[in-house]
Amino acid sequence: MSRPTLTADPDDQASLFAVAPDGANAAVSGVRFTAADPTAHDAALAGDGYGWLAAALPAPRPPTCPTCHRVTVLPASAPVLWTCPHCHPVEAR
Repeated sequence: MSRPTLTADPDDQASLFAVAPDGANAAVSGVRFTAADPTAHDAALAGDGYGWLAAALPAPRPPTCPTCHRVTVLPASAPVLWTCPHCHPVEAR
């Protein structure tokens, strides 16, 4: 008993990368590409970094210090870290 071969003739296989006949490389539809500098559009696409959202929202209520229970502040050196001016006077500047 002979075993069947696992390879097939290339002519009877559907090929994903078949050679296109002449004239098949013409553009079917669409707009032709024109080279342009994308840096002009970078600012418009990037936006202002959600600054518009921060301006639309009310200011956040400061939390209280877990040690002394006083109101914390946002220091100028790190305006995203709430700091207690009583417990940490150096960091609150």
